[in-house]
Amino acid sequence: MRLLMLALMLIITFPALAAGPRVVVSLKPVHGLVADVMKGVGEPHLLLTASADPHSHALRPSEARKLVQANVVFWIGSELEGFLRKPLFNPSSGSRVIPLLRNPRLLRLKQRRGGIWEVDDPNRNKGNELDPHFWLDPRNARIIVRQIVEVLSQIDPDNAANYGKNGKRLSLELAKLEHDIHELLAPVRALPFFVLHDAYQYFEFRFRTYGIGAIALDHNRKPGARRIAMIRQRLRDGGARCLFQEAEFSSKMVIALTKGTTARVGVLDPIGKNVHSGPGAYSRILRDLAGNLEKCLSYSIGAKK
Repeated sequence: MRLLMLALMLIITFPALAAGPRVVVSLKPVHGLVADVMKGVGEPHLLLTASADPHSHALRPSEARKLVQANVVFWIGSELEGFLRKPLFNPSSGSRVIPLLRNPRLLRLKQRRGGIWEVDDPNRNKGNELDPHFWLDPRNARIIVRQIVEVLSQIDPDNAANYGKNGKRLSLELAKLEHDIHELLAPVRALPFFVLHDAYQYFEFRFRTYGIGAIALDHNRKPGARRIAMIRQRLRDGGARCLFQEAEFSSKMVIALTKGTTARVGVLDPIGKNVHSGPGAYSRILRDLAGNLEKCLSYSIGAKK
C-alpha cells in the first residue's frame, strides 16, 4: 500500500517528466527531427503513416482527436497538407500550431514551371507559390531544429536543457550528413536526370545535382500529351541518364516513356515511406534518397563506357 501511494505521489509531483508534452507532427521527415529533439523526454505522434499521401489524405476521427488534444502541432503548411487547414484551426482546439514553411529563416524556393528546365529559361521559377519540400535541404533541417527547440522549450520549460542539448547534437549530425552526401554525389553531380514528381528542387540546389525536368509538376496537375511527348523525345535523344519514379505514379507511364531509350529507371522517396519513423529517420531518408540517385546515375556511367 505504501509503495502504491509513493508511486502515485511521484506521478503527481513530476507530470512533465513522466509524460512530456503532447506533440503531433504531420510528416515523417520532420517527425524524425522532433523525435530526436525530444529524445529522453517523450515521443511525438506521427500523423501521416507510410500509406498516407500528404496531398490528399482524409483525416480520420482518431487523428482529429490527436490534433485537438495536442499541446503543439508541427506541420509543413497548407501548400502541402491542405487537408489540415480546417482541422488545425478548429475553435475547440487549444493546440499551438506551427506551420514550418512560414519560418523566414528558411531557404524558400518558388515552385518551378514547365516540363523541362533549362538553366537559361527565364520562366523557370516564375511561379507564385512556394515549393513546400524544404526539408530536402539539410541546412533547412538545421533551421527547423532550432525552431523545434525554441517551441518545445517554451511549452515545456522544465525540459528546456534537454531540448537544447539534443538540438545541438542533432545540428552537428546534420552538418555531417550534408558533407557525406556532397562526397557521395560528387562523381555524378553533372549527369542529367528526370523525375516524375517535382519534389527535389531543394535537394538539387543544395547538392548541385542536375535535374532537367519533371513529368508532373505537382499532384494536382497531371501531365498533358504535349509535355509527355517532349520529355520522351528528350529521353530518346539521350538527354537524361535516369528517370526517377515514386510509388504513387503509374509504372505504365514510366515504361512508355523509357521504351526505346537508354535511360534507366530509379526510385526516389522524399518522405521515407519505407523508413522506420522516430529518431534518426530524417538522416536515413536523405541518405536513402542520395544513395538511390547515385546508384542509378553511376550505373549509367558504367553502361556508357
